[in-house]
Amino acid sequence: MATHTTAAVGCAGSQHAVTAISFLGGQPSISLVGPTRRTTPENSVPFNCTAGPFSSSDFNVTWMKDRDEHPASAQRLVTDNKGNYSVTSKVWVTLSRQDILSVMTCEVTHRALAEPLRRSMNLSRVLQVVPTLKITTKPSAMQIRVHQRVNLTCHVSHFHPPHLHLTWMENRHKVQTVESPQVTRNPDGTYSLQHTWQAEATLDGREFACWVVQDEQPPVQANITLRAQASRLGKGGYSSALQGPFQRSEPGTNIQLTFTSSGFSTGQVTVTWLKNSHQLLKSQTSVHPRGDTYNVTISVVILLQADDVHSLVHCQVKHMSILVSQKTIRLEQYLRVPPTVTVSQSSHSLDMVAVTCHVQRFYPQNVHLSWLENCHTFKGAVQPPSKQNSDGTYTLETLHLVNASVRESEHVLTCKVQHETQPPIQASLILSTAVQDTYKFLGSPEMPALILMAFLLGFKVVLVISFIATYFHRWWNL
Repeated sequence: MATHTTAAVGCAGSQHAVTAISFLGGQPSISLVGPTRRTTPENSVPFNCTAGPFSSSDFNVTWMKDRDEHPASAQRLVTDNKGNYSVTSKVWVTLSRQDILSVMTCEVTHRALAEPLRRSMNLSRVLQVVPTLKITTKPSAMQIRVHQRVNLTCHVSHFHPPHLHLTWMENRHKVQTVESPQVTRNPDGTYSLQHTWQAEATLDGREFACWVVQDEQPPVQANITLRAQASRLGKGGYSSALQGPFQRSEPGTNIQLTFTSSGFSTGQVTVTWLKNSHQLLKSQTSVHPRGDTYNVTISVVILLQADDVHSLVHCQVKHMSILVSQKTIRLEQYLRVPPTVTVSQSSHSLDMVAVTCHVQRFYPQNVHLSWLENCHTFKGAVQPPSKQNSDGTYTLETLHLVNASVRESEHVLTCKVQHETQPPIQASLILSTAVQDTYKFLGSPEMPALILMAFLLGFKVVLVISFIATYFHRWWNL
């Protein structure tokens, strides 16, 4: 008779069940347990093999990776109260991308066994291969004209496991999300997919990004700017664009804004940069002749600040002292303000404790918040909408009620916040029965009696001191 059990543990990363199979009835059996979460190549993971019971300790444990023997890291012998022996052997395996097709096998031999005990596990169950991404256009970039419909194809190559979701972004705004897109299996056991999004080309250009998320891993993305090629202009005709970096940056980071233009009849071009009506002095200018016209590229470096959510940068272009173009760009599209995460608690009732997660001053608005109780994700929590502050950043507060009377003496609550594509930020709080007892004491009906007793004792002390002072004063005047 066989039993089949599964378990899933761990506090972070993608989790999946590991399987152990054992046979009852006193006959020797074997089980093989692997890591509880997937791991990327170049990392080492443990496997544990347990076999028994045996009447004697003359057994041998052999580990095999495919057809090659793999040395064990540790072995432990256990004896039960009936004098039977069991053995647990542990091996560490450094994963590689090619291990998707590999198998780990544990083999145990003993003189009482007619044939060895074996148990195997496919390494594809514990391996996480992060995809590589790129975006291509059809037609090619040099053939794109104004208002032409262009196919953008996101190539997601060589990943494992096959489950993921894909999101298209246009100018940092979500335009489409595809859950579990169709994938193709590669000969090496990994998977690949292609997904196409169609967009219209403009002279100013638009930024597109393809995001891919596997389980709870940070997103992987590829970016491309779709810009139409301007027709060759004669005298007096101008074509220009103003653009910044493709990724957001935190306050204190220098970013570069670049103005490009073509079609000038002379090289006498000047550009004035203004940030919120204040002139920016440091800029770099490059003028290149092209046939009978000139192309101009002018860049300026701006130091991002936390209050730049509402900031505007103006670019004024003059040719031979005549204003020919003026463009404006908002700095909020390049700014990322990471949140400050704190956790506080307050007594909600006699047994209930209100734990609040404060997520303060972040931008942009998109955050994902989750609660963990002793490293286990609490399901069912509803995330309230965030509120915008006067400086343009956002604040989010969410409350979680905990019944402290039925918890362990030490209970850890963690608020985990994922902002944009950055690593999670978290804050934790330890609830203990000692803390709860303190809350109950401070709120007990005995408190007024204690205060009254202290007041009466103090009043008596004052009377005694007054009597002694009066006595000495009269004695001194005699």
